[in-house]
Amino acid sequence: MFFLLALTSVAQQRYELKWKNVETLEFDFPKEDYTSDSIFFYHSLLKRTANEGSTQSFSFPDHAKPLDLYDYWEHKGIEQYDVLLTKVAYVLDKPIHFFSEERLADPGFISQTMPSAKISRLDSIYHISVGFGAPEIDYTLHFYTPEEFGNQYPKLKNYFKKYDGIALSPNLIVVQHNYQYGKVMFQKTSKMSISISRYFHLNNEQTLVFNYTLNYIHNIPPSFIGGSEFLIDKIKEGIKGLIDETQYICRTSEMTE
Repeated sequence: MFFLLALTSVAQQRYELKWKNVETLEFDFPKEDYTSDSIFFYHSLLKRTANEGSTQSFSFPDHAKPLDLYDYWEHKGIEQYDVLLTKVAYVLDKPIHFFSEERLADPGFISQTMPSAKISRLDSIYHISVGFGAPEIDYTLHFYTPEEFGNQYPKLKNYFKKYDGIALSPNLIVVQHNYQYGKVMFQKTSKMSISISRYFHLNNEQTLVFNYTLNYIHNIPPSFIGGSEFLIDKIKEGIKGLIDETQYICRTSEMTE
């Protein structure tokens, strides 16, 4: 549940979370390294001037385009985007069955994880509004078992196997498609983002989450407020706030399932 701009950056921090910045998309860590006080984070930004090329650690065709589940790139016409890819791994202190489709799709639960946001749902479409400085967004959620996801997106099986670096198989996969991004100060923000969260049974009391998010960006924040570095800092604030709020729910709620 990660958005382009820091929609949860005003969330109150309740626990100390430590960043573990990773230089490559491949996370080659044993599962014991993933703990509930750490956020493993990778990001790479490919400016539109590089077109479909590569940087030292980021290849658009290999790393980014496989996550474009709705083929935006193939139908973009003359539009050009900056491409941002993030990957996050973190641990939540609840067993895997706590994270059911019913709970994760519930606007009330989502609102708890993002208390600064207004969440609404009409049929299958969610709408999120935070206020000044962040775009309003429409999005959808789709839930898959590993078998269903593999049938729907067979090429991604080897992609995740290559870059996850662990021998675990996910129990649940959630695809969030963010679109209809609003403008901020009359400027376009993003074309879309696709977020794929994969929930793993870590042990009887904890769940490991891997999230991959692909963003196609119309406009990076201007340089006078920090440009791309400002953007990444805000994204990290949002990620930390969201994990922190979700962890608080995990640690204070009783199991009802």
